[in-house]
Amino acid sequence: MLRAVTFDLWETLIKDVPESEPLLRARRNGDIADVLRRAGLKPDPVALEHAHREVWVRMDAVWKLRRDLSTLEQTRLYLEIALGDEARRLPAAVLDEAAERYGEALLHHPPRTIDGAAEVLDHVRARGLRVALICNTGRTPGRVLRVILGRFGIAGRIDSFCFSNELGICKPDPEIFRLALSPLGVRPDEAIHVGDRPDLDLAGARAAGLPVVHLRAPGAPEGDADHVIPSLRDLPAIIDARLAGTHARESR
Repeated sequence: MLRAVTFDLWETLIKDVPESEPLLRARRNGDIADVLRRAGLKPDPVALEHAHREVWVRMDAVWKLRRDLSTLEQTRLYLEIALGDEARRLPAAVLDEAAERYGEALLHHPPRTIDGAAEVLDHVRARGLRVALICNTGRTPGRVLRVILGRFGIAGRIDSFCFSNELGICKPDPEIFRLALSPLGVRPDEAIHVGDRPDLDLAGARAAGLPVVHLRAPGAPEGDADHVIPSLRDLPAIIDARLAGTHARESR
């Protein structure tokens, strides 16, 4: 019996705006430089740029272990790279403010919604199904993504949120899928996962025992999926067919 649908976030419900990347980097580095200057430091812009790049490299190694850091931990790493020993002497209040600025850049240069995201979520809920979100957060924490999803009118359509920075684990760890379903009281075999990444979404959902819908853009890598769709707007037909199959089995 299908009782819930879990969704990936990035490139499934919302999408990157590539031209915003340099703006996000400049905003993040600039805001943190302001915090440090008000604390009496003289941050080197070149060192901040280097730290911004290096954090991603080091975090990629963490993510490959299926682990994640909180925004505070990620910001501490950024400052240690940029400031060296000076970072260890920063007051806690300065570190906290820097972490806020580090995580909030996306509020100033937001992503876009995937075509049909709100309508598809409405369709799923109209069929009596619960909705969970499972997101590897990157630099932007769950608290900020909740705000952005609220602005898009999507947050209220989601019952359960799992953000990797809040849990310390990330896809494809099957545990994050189980954690998303737990508050809904739904077993993995009673849900289906929708995502775009074979290595994260498809592999993780499979390991957790969920059937999978691969939202696959033209030319994107293939993966092991129960269904493949080129557009999110194709999902309602799959949901309806699965529900019809369930009802047919129950009537026998």
